[in-house]
Amino acid sequence: MKRFFLTQQGAPRLRIRIALSFLVIGSLVAAIVAFSLYSATRAQILSQIQQRALLAVNMAAIQQNGDLHSTLVDPGDEEGSVYNAIRNRNQQMLETDADITSIYTMRLDENGNIYFVVDVIREDLRVLRGPASLGEFYTEATPLLTKNVSSMERAIVEDGIYTDSWGNSISAYAPFYRSDGEVEGIIGVDISANAINAAQQQVLNVTLLTFLTIIPITILIGLVLGTMTARPLEEISQSAEKIITGDFSQEVNPGIQDEIGELAVSFNKMSEQMRTLIADLEGRVAERTIALTSRGQEMETLAAQEERRASQLQAIAQVSTIINTVQKTEELLPRITQVISDQFNYYHVGIFLLSEDGRYALLNASNSEGGQKMLARNHRLQVGAAGIVGYVTGTGVPRIALDVGDDAYFFDNPDLPDTRSEMAVPLRLGKKIIGALDVQSEKAAAFSQSDVELLSVLADQVSVALENARAFEQTRKSLLEAQNIYRQYLKTQWREFVQDENRFGYKYSLTKTEVLHSPQDTPGVLEAQRSGEVKITHDDASRIAFPIKLRDEVIGVLGLKSQSDREWTEDEIDIIRAVAERVAIAAENARLVTQTQRKAAKEETIGQITSKISSSVNMRNILQTTAEELGRALPGSEVVIQLREQDNQAQ
Repeated sequence: MKRFFLTQQGAPRLRIRIALSFLVIGSLVAAIVAFSLYSATRAQILSQIQQRALLAVNMAAIQQNGDLHSTLVDPGDEEGSVYNAIRNRNQQMLETDADITSIYTMRLDENGNIYFVVDVIREDLRVLRGPASLGEFYTEATPLLTKNVSSMERAIVEDGIYTDSWGNSISAYAPFYRSDGEVEGIIGVDISANAINAAQQQVLNVTLLTFLTIIPITILIGLVLGTMTARPLEEISQSAEKIITGDFSQEVNPGIQDEIGELAVSFNKMSEQMRTLIADLEGRVAERTIALTSRGQEMETLAAQEERRASQLQAIAQVSTIINTVQKTEELLPRITQVISDQFNYYHVGIFLLSEDGRYALLNASNSEGGQKMLARNHRLQVGAAGIVGYVTGTGVPRIALDVGDDAYFFDNPDLPDTRSEMAVPLRLGKKIIGALDVQSEKAAAFSQSDVELLSVLADQVSVALENARAFEQTRKSLLEAQNIYRQYLKTQWREFVQDENRFGYKYSLTKTEVLHSPQDTPGVLEAQRSGEVKITHDDASRIAFPIKLRDEVIGVLGLKSQSDREWTEDEIDIIRAVAERVAIAAENARLVTQTQRKAAKEETIGQITSKISSSVNMRNILQTTAEELGRALPGSEVVIQLREQDNQAQ
């Protein structure tokens, strides 16, 4: 065994050195390949989960009702229907993806602390920690969330795995809005990092298995090649050793030069074999390189497709955000065309709406320079006529022109000379066609069936947005009209009430309270009543006049005078403002009660008079009873009842 591994001088034999060399090289190559595979796989999985987290948080933000959410301010609101509705909706979103561990909404308080509002977590995580309560501070917020929570405008995601009381996860955050466009809060979505850990363990197992498989193969190859290389030299060395030891039976042929030549030939053959082996290895490496290059191109293609898909989903999310934040049609449509153009790199995006008679498709919004020219001249296309938009609005069927020069329905437009391909999808409300979404590209064959499906989804969103915007405008107009009518009603009712009561208010001093029977001309009072704004004046004393408003209508003024000329503090002004608001509500309630009581008394009097009149059976008693009862109901009045004859005007 020692003779197999060591020479007589104790040095490793040539075949062993070759085998060890192959072992070291093979181990290094295997380690590099394994580490590269491990790193690439982990990065790819992390990127995929980050994209999932961004998509999930965008969808969750879209589904938040900011107006309802803004009403949750106290821990007691957790028992209310609004809190349960928001929590149940978020729970349903959580259950759609088994890897989502929690969905939670947050706000900033006045001190800059992040606190939870509605928190839902996966059932199996409740053993670690239950959901956060409304108002509970988020003490384990990540640096990314802490840095961006006050200025977040779009969804963000953590760069890596984050560990807190709820375990290991990747978190994404996004703002959501109220109907007035203001940010209501931040919603967070946590996706479990178990997928990354499991994938890492799987890649690590495969790497170790590959490494352990390569080592014996490398040793075997090294031993075979070492034996093939060392055997001829060992045979010559053994013959030489026998001669040295005195075994002269070994004949040395006179043709020793031929022996050396044969050794050279053997060496050359070995060298040729090595060259062949190297060439074979290079060929295999070249084939492997080509295969890896092809695989890399496939991966790039897949990555481009995923990136395009992500861009498409982002476009849908942005359009949804615009729908939720923009209510005016003249602002909504241009922003939608710009978002679609930016996300999909389209040369031209236009939105057509049908005229009232349904005969023409009118261009209402566009992002391109040519489109702006078309808008300036009120561009329109006849429904059902030549042109892709005319075809789509006439049939309700999407259409693609991969090469506009070959499409019979394409209509050449001098404002868009660079168009090579065009696609249009109908805008619908139910089964009714209301317009078309038209996109054009400078590239030929720029659209596919998947683009049709995506733009159809966007078209549906645009249709809903249009309908919502129209409904909002109508509702806003009706609300303003109702508010104006109600304010006019309040003004009339309070004018009549003041006249009926014959009092204009009350004046309180340190000694007594007086009833005001005429308007006060105190400095600032008339100006506050006329302008509806707080007025502060200084003369011999400091005066402040607060308008008493009811539905933005001034019904009176609360005036105060200080004993000295000084400045009113913020706390004092806040107290006066609060009192003025409560006085407005209490005064209106009192007026309504008084008005109701008067009406009830009037109805009671009318009822009594009617009852007495009805109990009479002849004309004289009826007229006499009527005159007497009216006299009692209206003291000091003279009551005259006069009947009219047919031929004579008065009796």
